[in-house]
Amino acid sequence: MDWAASRYFFCDSKGPGNQAASQRLAAAVQISHLPLRGCPDSQARIVDKRLNTLLAFSLARLAMAASGYSTIMFKNLLGMKSARYSLFLLITVTSLLGSACLFVHRVSVNELLPVKEQLSTDQLINRINAYSEIRTFSAQADVTVWNYFTGEKEKADEFPQATGLIRFKRPEDTRMNVTFIGAKVAEMVSNGQKFKLAMYRPQDKRRFIYGSNLTDIERMNATEIKQTKDPQLTKAGGLVNMRPQHITDSFLIKPIGESDRPNAFREEVRQVEPDTRPGKKNRLVERSYYVVYVLERDEKGQVKLRRKFWFDRNQTGTPLVRQQTFENGVGRLASDVTYSDWFTAPNSSSAWPGHVIIDRRNDGYRLDLRLVAETVEVNADLPVTTFDLENTEKLEELNLDAPHRAATEPLDKPNVPLPARMQHAGEVVLVDATKNEIVIKDEAGTEAHLLIRTSTKITRSGRPITLADVKAGDRVTSECEAAAGGCEAKSISVTSLAP
Repeated sequence: MDWAASRYFFCDSKGPGNQAASQRLAAAVQISHLPLRGCPDSQARIVDKRLNTLLAFSLARLAMAASGYSTIMFKNLLGMKSARYSLFLLITVTSLLGSACLFVHRVSVNELLPVKEQLSTDQLINRINAYSEIRTFSAQADVTVWNYFTGEKEKADEFPQATGLIRFKRPEDTRMNVTFIGAKVAEMVSNGQKFKLAMYRPQDKRRFIYGSNLTDIERMNATEIKQTKDPQLTKAGGLVNMRPQHITDSFLIKPIGESDRPNAFREEVRQVEPDTRPGKKNRLVERSYYVVYVLERDEKGQVKLRRKFWFDRNQTGTPLVRQQTFENGVGRLASDVTYSDWFTAPNSSSAWPGHVIIDRRNDGYRLDLRLVAETVEVNADLPVTTFDLENTEKLEELNLDAPHRAATEPLDKPNVPLPARMQHAGEVVLVDATKNEIVIKDEAGTEAHLLIRTSTKITRSGRPITLADVKAGDRVTSECEAAAGGCEAKSISVTSLAP
């Protein structure tokens, strides 16, 4: 029998998209060498005459076997019924196969954007750690604030866009001044432990908020703020949870120390997102990212997720485009920071994002900053008074460290200024555990004696460590106050590990 003669192709007028199906079916029955003739490319379909013949033959054999078995076991009556059912099944299946065809449809998928150069995990971590070399940062920015907690349902209160001057100094000094058409809107300062926030606009929200930097216990959610008996908290909304440290950590990114590297790893992630290329509106694409995970172990040895860094593999240079921080040890998203519009800072080799969005939905606010590139200054000297702020306009004061009060209770009046502090930075030359003292030497060769107290906070990469963990050769930065015999350290940040 000439099987090739029993095969034929014909055109399907029901719609396009079946050529691939025809080719695949042809390959499956080993007849892919036969051309598709007389058919439009989008309507090709294939049928093999052997299929019905072979299947009918096999089914006939099964039907005959079933009929014989039924006759032997159940005599003539049951055998006749079984044979009839088998014959009915044979006719039905054969007729269906005679009219049925297999189709494979071609569907639309999102474009997968091409990736740039390959980067190792160490290269990505080194990019993150490069920010530890920044001592000071200042820039002018256009600032927009959203208050989630004072809005309604899916609406947030948006403050008018204003001009802001932001300044940072390691380890944790922060100042931000915000003005709108020449009028002051807000000022905020912090020394790492305490903060002050002066709200001048709008008129119904004028107040002077101060207290300790945010902890999990002090944080207030939307329900607590709406149900509180303190009208000042109700008016402030999500702004009661705003802290300068949120801004500092977004710009002066904390490094991943050597002790944290074993707990850091990366993966490649693809996400479906809107196509932002010119002329590509209303389209979706798949973008590729390197994501660096930073974990830490608690006192029980359990691993907790702390930070995630996203690098865009589709952009030239594979820039950092997102930083997420987590808290409470249960993966609770604390901060979601996005970076875009990167540029090189004037008189510097440092790359900075021109657009930074700090979204803290659980804290009730979102901060949008667009930097003015020509105003950026890196590692410039800042005046000693940069981070001072007093309530000179006698605004209503809200002390977040005090118990929440009802509307009938008097407001606290004292405005205790932040204590003056000095900053020392240099290389550790001696750690004296008996004297509770660290001796460091700066670049000019000047020595400083850091006196360690029980209240001194010593950290490496944001994690608490002890005096015994500090070694000669480490580089440290310390905030301290003058005292007999040296400088009484309030905080010490170990920024690099001795080899």
